[in-house]
Amino acid sequence: MRIGIDLDDVVAECAVPYLRKFAEEFGVELPPDAGWQTLTAIEEVSADEKDRFRIETYDGPFFRDLEMYQECPAVLEQLVEAGHELYFITARAERRRVITETWLRDKGILEHAKAVHLRPQGDFDPSRPRGRYDADSSSRYKVRLAQELGLDAFCEDDRTIALALNDARIRVFLFDHPWNRDVSGECVERVSGWTELAQKLGV
Repeated sequence: MRIGIDLDDVVAECAVPYLRKFAEEFGVELPPDAGWQTLTAIEEVSADEKDRFRIETYDGPFFRDLEMYQECPAVLEQLVEAGHELYFITARAERRRVITETWLRDKGILEHAKAVHLRPQGDFDPSRPRGRYDADSSSRYKVRLAQELGLDAFCEDDRTIALALNDARIRVFLFDHPWNRDVSGECVERVSGWTELAQKLGV
């Protein structure tokens, strides 16, 4: 199989460290099931302030300091040994390629991928404020790339992207998180993590 693999909250834990940093910055309390859905519910911080924080955080060492999910490296290696072709595909902007590929290399998993794809510069909705996460543009980018690469499946966590891939009849292994619990579809298979994915793919 040719498999696309998202990075944030699929390969690396991203939401939790981001929200901890956010809570520290703005002095807000986080619920036990805090995730990306939590940001929308926090009304005491303005959208502009959330965007400012996101830009400053992502422009810093944040991506360099992320931790991989424990089972991920071994499963990636097993998938390659079983003959699967892996492609890291992230909605991170192309300008973050160096920090992204350096992190993948430092973690010892860059070698498992045929290629690393980041969203091209200018591939965004100009009506969206700078720094605002744009799931719709990200979903169009990932669906287009999945079709161009002829992917058989995609490992994803984002609800909008997962639904768009499902609509395009691309098999989705949806990594289970609080923000995507309402997602279902004919092509969507929910997995608890890398161990369950390995079981589904027989490695």
